[in-house]
Amino acid sequence: MFLDRLALALGRTTAWCFAAIVLIMVYEVVARYAFNAPTSWAHETSILLASIGFVFGGAFCMAEGTHMRITLLVEKWPRLARFSDAVSLLAGLIYLGGLTYAAWRMAERAVWRFSLNGAWDPERSGSTLNSPLPSYLKALLFVGCALFLLLALKQAAALVFGRRGNAD
Repeated sequence: MFLDRLALALGRTTAWCFAAIVLIMVYEVVARYAFNAPTSWAHETSILLASIGFVFGGAFCMAEGTHMRITLLVEKWPRLARFSDAVSLLAGLIYLGGLTYAAWRMAERAVWRFSLNGAWDPERSGSTLNSPLPSYLKALLFVGCALFLLLALKQAAALVFGRRGNAD
């Protein structure tokens, strides 16, 4: 399905953010200690890259079917598997629904900001770099939460209509 392929592609692509963090940190350490020239952007950029990786990681795991599960009771009583899946999906849907709504509200306030003269002025970090990266991250958080929620809805529909989907 399209949503699964999208989540898997985003997850695999954003996994490279962690490799970029390693390179940035190596550069920062060398610049700071070898040349006494620390950067003003390395810390903030690393946080952004890690956040992007984590934002799409949940949807990736849902699409791949690799979320951790505690299977003690289900292994002992296999008839509980469907009930366990239903309870966990219901809890996930409630949580992801609230998180997606909250992420939308945060993104809306962070991205759609305008100064008194009408110029677009997204939320900024307030650091030395003072980049607009936090506003973009909040928008990506909404996208990641919405994708995760849609995948959970897909799995819930598969459970209700008797298909197991990726929940195996």
